[in-house]
Amino acid sequence: MPLSEFTIRHARITGKNYTLGDFDGLSLWVTKAGSKLWLFRYYWEGRQQRMSLGT
Repeated sequence: MPLSEFTIRHARITGKNYTLGDFDGLSLWVTKAGSKLWLFRYYWEGRQQRMSLGT
């Protein structure tokens, strides 16, 4: 199930980095400082890669 706007806006600082999974490899990475970054995970030549899509 996709993340809602409410969930994204209210992601809190926990003192550790964590991710909130969206769907199809897309996730929101919340840093311990409170910044939020969209990441896309995919496989290339059998290895998992990660691409940053911005804040």
